[in-house]
Amino acid sequence: MENTDLYPGQAEERGEPARAALEYLRRFQWLERFTDDELRRISYCTEGTPLSVGGVYFDISHPELGPLTAQEAQSVPQGSCYVAREDVDEKTWINLIRPFT
Repeated sequence: MENTDLYPGQAEERGEPARAALEYLRRFQWLERFTDDELRRISYCTEGTPLSVGGVYFDISHPELGPLTAQEAQSVPQGSCYVAREDVDEKTWINLIRPFT
């Protein structure tokens, strides 16, 4: 990470994207290969969020499963966090999934 001194108070000053980035970095250490800026640009779908039918998602809590396509009436399962393909740029998406596909 570019800025390893990110701490909760600092994250609050930077706003919601920074808080989410910090939380997920702590939960999922494999995200350490991303810069702070890349992590803040990722939109995270938290548990219970409804998924768009046919949308492609990546579960950062279970990256070994690779990308998945949402089915009807599906939402992010408890304890999981998804990233929607449509919500990130191409480079970030490839960097997310590459090691697991």
